[in-house]
Amino acid sequence: MLSSVRATISPDIGLDLGTANTVVYERGAGVIVSEPSVVAFDVRTDAVIAIGHAAKELEGRAPGRVSVVRPLQRGTISDFRAAQVLVARLVDRALASRPRLAPRLIACIPGCATDIECKAVEQAVRAAGARYTTYVPQAVAAAVGAGLDVTARRPQMVVDIGGGTTEIAVLGTAGVIRLASVQVGGNDLDAAIIHRLRADRFAVGRATAERLKMELGFTGRPRGESPRTINGIDLDAAAPRAREVCETFVGEAMHEVIERILRGVNAVLESVPPDVAADLLESGITLTGGGALIAGLASEIGIRSNVPTTVADDPLTCVARGAGEILGSPTLLESVRPHADRLTRWYQSLRIGMRESYSP
Repeated sequence: MLSSVRATISPDIGLDLGTANTVVYERGAGVIVSEPSVVAFDVRTDAVIAIGHAAKELEGRAPGRVSVVRPLQRGTISDFRAAQVLVARLVDRALASRPRLAPRLIACIPGCATDIECKAVEQAVRAAGARYTTYVPQAVAAAVGAGLDVTARRPQMVVDIGGGTTEIAVLGTAGVIRLASVQVGGNDLDAAIIHRLRADRFAVGRATAERLKMELGFTGRPRGESPRTINGIDLDAAAPRAREVCETFVGEAMHEVIERILRGVNAVLESVPPDVAADLLESGITLTGGGALIAGLASEIGIRSNVPTTVADDPLTCVARGAGEILGSPTLLESVRPHADRLTRWYQSLRIGMRESYSP
């Protein structure tokens, strides 16, 4: 009863502070906020104009007095103040319906984050009003949120494809066997589509590229989707135009970024001990994050790695869900939370083993 009362007035919050989206999960209540990681400021007064979806709508359309900021790059904070504003506003929005004490909050960080970057995330969250805050590796939270039993003796593998990074982890007995962070994600797919269209002398913005990725993006075999009509600028005519884009065009544009993700997965598999690799043939690979929704990706990873690959239920919210559940289990939290230099040692040991075969 005391635990229930405490959770009501001081909730446990899991935070996926992602490059593309920020998801807030309350243990016992589920996902309560999911918004783009975007903040808009008035450059004259420094006042916050909008956050989340409202701020993203201003991107590429805002007048000169409005600065639209994405406070995270590659999963780490690039603008501390904007990150603090984003976290504080979203947590307040999520919990505004009832009186409460400051929440306990756990944030997720990519495997490539330095100790300084980890502390920046922790300080931004604490400055937003959390009573207690800590952080865990993003891939570990994704595994828990996907329903994997990270305390099981048999190793399991998760690939979390976010906006700025792809986190790859092999987990066993509540510990990390291998952890890698590949510096590509959904934003790179958007940029690749923009670049490919510009090579055809046609310019579009990020929102249009993202829509093409979601509607026509694939790897492996084309799905047979009909072409989409988009609006942009014909660079030869120097005028606005409409044109059709087919799915093979988008697939070709995305190919190299997806190849980097596939090479990262294979590099991790090559680095694990033989007995672990044998166990993964039984337990398989689980995909999470927005990139997991790319048509054909799970099948392509399964074919290229020879390991069965599936997509988690609701992959977009796995990281935040997992973080909240970890916070509710002190034993699990102690097992997976990086101490001062543990995460750095995991990442460095993997890079040493992969140096010759793979460069992220």
